[in-house]
Amino acid sequence: MSSSRRTRIPTLVIGLAAITTLAGLAAVVTTEVVMVPTSTERTRLIALLAALAAVAVTIAVVLRLFSPRSFTRRILLAAITGPVLVAIAVSVGSQSMFLSEHDLQFLLILLAFATVVAIAVVNTLARPLTDDLAAITDVARRVGAGDLEARADLRRMDEIGELAAALDAMVEEIASTRQARDDAERERSITMASLSHDARTPLTSMRLATEALLDGVAPDPERYLRTIASDIDAVETLIADLFTIGQLEAGRLALASEPTDLGAVVDGVAQRCRLIAEPKSVDVQIHRPQTGPVVVADVAQIDRVLTNVVGNAVRYAPEGSTVRIVVDAEPPCVSVLDEGAGFPADFLTEAFQPFRRHDEARERAHGGAGLGLAVAKGIVDAHRGQIWADAGPGGAVHMRLPSAG
Repeated sequence: MSSSRRTRIPTLVIGLAAITTLAGLAAVVTTEVVMVPTSTERTRLIALLAALAAVAVTIAVVLRLFSPRSFTRRILLAAITGPVLVAIAVSVGSQSMFLSEHDLQFLLILLAFATVVAIAVVNTLARPLTDDLAAITDVARRVGAGDLEARADLRRMDEIGELAAALDAMVEEIASTRQARDDAERERSITMASLSHDARTPLTSMRLATEALLDGVAPDPERYLRTIASDIDAVETLIADLFTIGQLEAGRLALASEPTDLGAVVDGVAQRCRLIAEPKSVDVQIHRPQTGPVVVADVAQIDRVLTNVVGNAVRYAPEGSTVRIVVDAEPPCVSVLDEGAGFPADFLTEAFQPFRRHDEARERAHGGAGLGLAVAKGIVDAHRGQIWADAGPGGAVHMRLPSAG
């Protein structure tokens, strides 16, 4: 017998004693009102009630201490206890009721029959209950062994049904948490692999160029120095993008938002991007209203987003083609359009996620780390705007910002 069961015995005795005392008082009061007993009958009644209460408490304590572990057997013992107490009451009270031995035997036979019927009814009703409890136990054991596909899937409108539903909901939550953890771990692995590659490429290039310069074997030192400077810019851009993504995820990106002429920002971005477009004979064109539109934005951050998007368009545009920057006033929107391959339709949902590339070889060749569009989306989202892309052919990225009006 467990210690917890022993510690509950006093509480059980006190509870039963209180119930039997109240029931006894009710029986005495009812007898006084209905029968007007004599003092002898009253004394005998009180003694009989006290004896029955003592027997009931004793049986309850014994069952509590020595009841079997089987839930069905406990129910059966509880079903038998009632008729047994009635039989004892009838047997003891027969003398007071002046019952003949024949009548007493007849009552005992009826009680025995009622007891058998009660056992049969309880067993019939308890069998589905024990089966469902066994199913819940099996699910708990399977989940404990790591099987998160296990479900009780019981349809009951009682406490057992609530228990099964709570267990299934808990397992579902555990499965979702594990899936999220696995996804995060997989994403972390991809991120670390991408970071390793994107950082190693310019660093390796710088190391080789530096060794060539130190060894005096560089045929064009100035070109080698320009390559080193370009690689340093690539590493700085990678670090800056990672820092920005960290700020965005932590919700700590500070924005100095103010009314801003979006057309003027586009003019500045286009002028800078024409410098990288000239070697490829790519024409950068602007189509916008004469003034405005005016948006609420952090000028430096929006300039960064547009520089990234327009720069990508120029890099991936075919030689001799055109990149168009279209500014619409209502609602304030900037569209960057090029004549390249654009994004495949099945890649659009991933295009703005970190380290996502629809053409690894092509992206690596252009030095992309796969962070630019992710940073752009984070910055635009922080402005409560929208950024999205259309499927190719032809690159098309659109950005919409809240109007200052």
